[in-house]
Amino acid sequence: PLPPPQPLPIPQPLPPPQPLPIPQPLPPPQPQPLPQPQPDDSATSDGLTSDCSPSQLLSNDDQPHTLYPSTWQPLQKYQQQYNLNGEGIVIAILDSGINLHHAAFTQENVFHKSFISGESVEDTTGHGTMCAGIACGARFEGGEQSNWFGGIAPRAKLLVCKVGSKIYNSTAVCEALDYIKNYHGFNSALPVNVISLSIGSNCGDSEICYRINTFVGAGVIVVCAASNEGRLTARNIAYPARLGNVLCIGSHSSSGKASSFSAVGKEIDFLAPGENVCAPSVGGRQALSGFNGTSCSTPAVAGLVCLVLQQLIHLSVPHYRRAHNVRVMREILKEMATSSGHHSEEHGFGCLVPAEFFEKTSDEKIRIISKMVYGV
Repeated sequence: PLPPPQPLPIPQPLPPPQPLPIPQPLPPPQPQPLPQPQPDDSATSDGLTSDCSPSQLLSNDDQPHTLYPSTWQPLQKYQQQYNLNGEGIVIAILDSGINLHHAAFTQENVFHKSFISGESVEDTTGHGTMCAGIACGARFEGGEQSNWFGGIAPRAKLLVCKVGSKIYNSTAVCEALDYIKNYHGFNSALPVNVISLSIGSNCGDSEICYRINTFVGAGVIVVCAASNEGRLTARNIAYPARLGNVLCIGSHSSSGKASSFSAVGKEIDFLAPGENVCAPSVGGRQALSGFNGTSCSTPAVAGLVCLVLQQLIHLSVPHYRRAHNVRVMREILKEMATSSGHHSEEHGFGCLVPAEFFEKTSDEKIRIISKMVYGV
């Protein structure tokens, strides 16, 4: 016979659930001090940098080239023979100030103002002095021995606005632009014609961009450095050069090759000299240094724009004010460019060769400009 079935075990009751612990509030976060910006050449408190990354001061072992490569050397002839020197044109440069005691600048041609509280306009880095010298510095005795033959438009009036040193302040830039808008310091009939900006940021400041757009709409020629970011990022053109309605300038070597550091992008308009350029600096009345960067290229083009504007006045171009704007100036500069019929993100419309425009007859120039203004 089968054994009798065993009784099933009596189920035991489950233990009562344990109450969940009451959550304790987290301690309030303690405020941590933000890291202080370091006063170096590569970072700023608001993203604005000189040259959109710093110009590099060359070592004493490197002999700087003249500002004028072979394609720009005829400008020296135009200055001497045709008085094509920027006279009657006013250019504003927003940067690190200026070496007021330098032999390249004369008191009657320079007006200045600092927008940095507690600081004079005196330059401590050399960046602003370099920009001012390239655009419209004068020759001085002994300068030729160091390859200095003067700036592009040495008789132009210069308005220097100090908006920083190694750290550039966007509030100061806005204040300077507001000041320029109402500036008539040289003569009530001579407002600012050209603005040169060798500073920039990866992010556009809405207040700065608004003011620049206002200037462009009023016919002021705004010339901006592209940046020294090369091909590091997909969008390496700095603001305000990235706006599209300004002249965006990259750099080329003395041989005309695009500089490896020169930013690449669809906004690039032209290339200008920007490698191993000899320019005035700080450290003495005749101090000269060699610089690299689109900061060099930008004031060179700004000075060239001064010469074009002076030429338009001398030619008595009909409706001169209608030709005094970025759109027409871009077309005039394209007449000087090596690739005027083709645009690339690396070269824009190419390197500028000033003789391609200035060597034309007066009638040819007027015909070209009239076509740009009126389309006929």
